[in-house]
Amino acid sequence: MTCEIQGISIYYEQYGEGKPVLFIHGWSMDHRLMSGCFEPVFNELRGYRRIYLDLPGMGKTPSADWIKSGDDTHKILWEFINIIIGDKNFLLAGESYGGYLSMGLVYELGNKIDGVFFLCPHFNSLANSGKQHKLPRKDLIYCTESLMSEKNNPDINAFLNFAVIATDELFEKYKSDVLSGFTIHDRDFLGKKYRGEYHPDFENKLKEISYNKPSCFLTGRQDDCTGYSTAYEFLEKFPRATFAVLDCAGHNLQIDNEQTFIQLVKDWIWRVELEEKKKGYI
Repeated sequence: MTCEIQGISIYYEQYGEGKPVLFIHGWSMDHRLMSGCFEPVFNELRGYRRIYLDLPGMGKTPSADWIKSGDDTHKILWEFINIIIGDKNFLLAGESYGGYLSMGLVYELGNKIDGVFFLCPHFNSLANSGKQHKLPRKDLIYCTESLMSEKNNPDINAFLNFAVIATDELFEKYKSDVLSGFTIHDRDFLGKKYRGEYHPDFENKLKEISYNKPSCFLTGRQDDCTGYSTAYEFLEKFPRATFAVLDCAGHNLQIDNEQTFIQLVKDWIWRVELEEKKKGYI
């Protein structure tokens, strides 16, 4: 499906019926990163309409010359929500750069967002401390002999550069959910034309955010891309949030440590549904 916004056909896929859940993937990936890990959870649930989009210049959504910063993408997301979700309250989940974009949506649409899930979020530019946060080292904790013997294969080598737990099964998961999107992103747009950050004035506002609804900040102990420490600067600003740093998890946490990821998604939905029951919606 596509949604026309300011001359751009925003590609998205949706499944199920009920309360909308919007998923925003990370930099240079596409919707399959999110649907690949969240759909196995939501397939067991009822009452949720899952919406997975491709950001501009990624997946099947084209780029445009007028899209130059995170502020422009924020406006596109705002319009997409107005068209596809409308006046309904919804849930939000963002991974890496998608977590950064989600923080902007929570700031401006928090009254409509009934819960937010941050997966390995990119928050480094939102740090209030003024100090340089040191990224952890990415260790390959476990790898099967079959993968190690083929590490000269470019795809396997790329997988091992991110993987903390590496098996043949997880490599297949990486190919379907991560590599599939990465191979088709607009390299010229993301590499030269697009500056992903918000304007500094808006970023300063985000540092003072306050959100009191069920949330989850899920980070990897071995994530050498976005780390885990910056997320904790929002600990007091999200009083209903679960904060977790998972061992055996890098930037592809949902692949490295799938079982714990699934349990924490279920926990998030359980807490969201408790709030719905209080309101008498369930």
